[in-house]
Amino acid sequence: MGKVMSTADAIGKFVQDGAFLFIGGYVCRPPFAAIHEIIRQKKKDLTITRSNAADDFDMLIGAGCVKRFIATFISLGVYGLARCYRRSLEKGIPHKIELEEYTNLSLPLMLMAGAMGMPFVPVKDMVGTDLMNIRSFLGDGKYKMIESPFDGSPVMLAPALHPDVAIIHVQQADEDGNAQMWGIGGDCKWGANAARQVIVSCERIVSREVIGKDPSRTIVPAFKVAAVTEEPFGAHPGYTPGFYDMDLAYGYLYKEASNTVEGFQAFLDEWVFGVKDRTEYVQHYIQKFGIAQYKKLQAKFDYGYPVSYAY
Repeated sequence: MGKVMSTADAIGKFVQDGAFLFIGGYVCRPPFAAIHEIIRQKKKDLTITRSNAADDFDMLIGAGCVKRFIATFISLGVYGLARCYRRSLEKGIPHKIELEEYTNLSLPLMLMAGAMGMPFVPVKDMVGTDLMNIRSFLGDGKYKMIESPFDGSPVMLAPALHPDVAIIHVQQADEDGNAQMWGIGGDCKWGANAARQVIVSCERIVSREVIGKDPSRTIVPAFKVAAVTEEPFGAHPGYTPGFYDMDLAYGYLYKEASNTVEGFQAFLDEWVFGVKDRTEYVQHYIQKFGIAQYKKLQAKFDYGYPVSYAY
């Protein structure tokens, strides 16, 4: 039970100001309970990364927690552009973040290199693009060009990434931190294993016996994990396969709120600072949207879903 703790304790203990964070998920299993806690604790000067960033990154930027962003792109998906991100770069609100851009292939490969203990990784899809002409805080360390020792062709080398902490949300984990997920993986596995420490947020804590019934689902081993937090509905408004669907109505609410600085602050006051934890968040959600909407999001257990050995 030594690793099992509240999200507030995990963020307070392992996420320091100025830390480099990998934040897993992309609509599928974003660790929103942890995101809200980072904002609630007013963490600052963070460097954040993930390919396919979305509303979770936009929220952290708008809340003033982020100093640097190693990015591929950021979008609110069906809701359009990320408003807080644009305000930061275009108007310096709440402050202008520093941005280092890579492609949607190169960044996961850089995390993979970090996870595998390699100092760099060769990538091809950035060669010849303007991304090579724009350098930010990584400077000359953004990439290096060499000639292939095999055929003499130009090869770009991108550095391995080693985040201080990875924060991921998964379907289930045991008390030691063996974390299992299914559904869209993105770069979650590589980002978690590239990091020096991992905070695992999960829908449920299960026994070691349950984990052992299908070890192929385990994406990060216990020895990498610093904290385990049980957070049902912890990825909302994103979805978690086998548990609940994406909440389009709530996503639209965030889009509308983030159109203005005042609207965004009101959103934080209601959904982040106005509740002390995820339990109160869920209670507030039910009060606002109704129990019928909450139940509508829940997945009905069906063998068409990925197997859940806890049932």
